[in-house]
Amino acid sequence: MWKKTFISAFIAQILSISGFSFALPFLPYFISELGIKDISSQTYWAGIILSSSGFTFIIFSPFWGHLADKYGRKVMVVRSMFAGTLVLFLMSFVRTVKQLLICRLLQGALTGTIIASITLVASVVPIEKSGFTLGMMQAAVSIGNSLGPLFGGFFADKFGYRVTFRIGGLIIFLGGLLVLLFTKENKENNKPIKNKITFKDIFKIKGFWLATIIMFGVRLSNTILNPSFPLVIKEIITSPQKLNTITGTIIGVAAVIEGITAVFLGLVADKIGYLRLIINCSIFASITTFGHFFVNSISQLFILRILFVGSIAGIVPSVNSLIKKIIKEEAMGKAYGLFNSISMFGLAFGPLIGGYTGKIIDIRAPFLITSIFHAFVALLIISQLSKIKRSYYDN
Repeated sequence: MWKKTFISAFIAQILSISGFSFALPFLPYFISELGIKDISSQTYWAGIILSSSGFTFIIFSPFWGHLADKYGRKVMVVRSMFAGTLVLFLMSFVRTVKQLLICRLLQGALTGTIIASITLVASVVPIEKSGFTLGMMQAAVSIGNSLGPLFGGFFADKFGYRVTFRIGGLIIFLGGLLVLLFTKENKENNKPIKNKITFKDIFKIKGFWLATIIMFGVRLSNTILNPSFPLVIKEIITSPQKLNTITGTIIGVAAVIEGITAVFLGLVADKIGYLRLIINCSIFASITTFGHFFVNSISQLFILRILFVGSIAGIVPSVNSLIKKIIKEEAMGKAYGLFNSISMFGLAFGPLIGGYTGKIIDIRAPFLITSIFHAFVALLIISQLSKIKRSYYDN
């Protein structure tokens, strides 16, 4: 049963992420069509727009996680995907940057397809397969993030951003239908239990806070780049008429590499231990993002982008596997909801920090900040290793 559900969720995840990334990577460019012309102001507003969904996600994620434990994980995946369709269609009609901001706030409140899908898969797969399957779910995100920008950039150049939003919404809708029709969860995991596990109980679970802090650091450091990365491409590029196509190609091809690497590193993590893999990936991510600051050509940026996403590919599935390992099955949805709600502060504040520093310092400054934060994550784990019973976390 779990294999069919996993495969269906895997494909649906690809469709969902493809739909979102069909147009969302180009939001910093779309902002210029809404009346924001100065590049420093575009960076600033891009930070606000990109971070806004993170704040509402923080508020609603525990609520959706609680409902997942109560009513089932499948219905939460379907809800998040159909809501994503609605939000993207609304985005295609906005006329001001404030209207776009409202849509992004709704997106954070109503969607969360990645977390919902991971929770569904984590609840049905055997523990010994969790590293591989959650690595595959991260690969699905990477594949979606590659296909979406690749095709979305072409459509944006040919037909404009508004048409691209609507096509993305339809793609997400197909993913929702796939989950609705072909996935099945273990109903035994959703039965009420006598001794209910509360949020307070989850906070006390050894290892929960470490995993949460790691994910917070990763999400903060990675999203700091989001407002400025497309604008750095715009600064370097010599063919502005193909701006979206080139941007989509860079993001898309790098995401393919990320997907391949995620599967490989998921297998490696099952063998050498999740924390060890996270340390190595964080160190390499720090080095590669530092190199981004000095690029002066598209080819250099492209190579460093590939190295960066390849280095972070193993972090997210490894942290998700840690949570899977330390949380009881009946509290999986609640734990993932709380875990992601707290760590999503990184996603919420990352673009704000990136957009603000890009405006007051330089649009490349966020690369240095990202490098520092990845180094911090590695040092944090190393400093805690002596206090951790390795047998509890690692294989």
